[in-house]
Amino acid sequence: MTAMLAEKISDLEHQTWRALQHNGSALLPFLSRDCVMQFPLGLKVSATSDPSLKDIMLSDAFIPWLGYALEDVAVSELGKEAALITYRAVALRPPLLEGEENVEFHALCASVWRLDAEAETWLMCFHQQTAFEVE
Repeated sequence: MTAMLAEKISDLEHQTWRALQHNGSALLPFLSRDCVMQFPLGLKVSATSDPSLKDIMLSDAFIPWLGYALEDVAVSELGKEAALITYRAVALRPPLLEGEENVEFHALCASVWRLDAEAETWLMCFHQQTAFEVE
């Protein structure tokens, strides 16, 4: 794998987290049409799920992240047109109820990026977050 590919995939992953600091719709340009995302508590969403991935990202209930950090980042080439990135994420969300503190989220994450030959760009086609408690 080239250092250039690892840097590109890492940069794209950071761009997705920064997009989610604004709103869910900012993430959509980074996603393939067949993207699947799996989140804690058994939530699996895609273009065909109900609600769909797009529905969730465009929902008024979407809560943007306040900040994030990625640690222990590793990128692996999965052939000439795909790559896997894995890392630990620490992210901060605003409290759900007034008077509470911000919510810190810890997860092991993995994303698969695929080169879209038509668009000549990399798009995320899979993402998973496995939450864990920090003692």
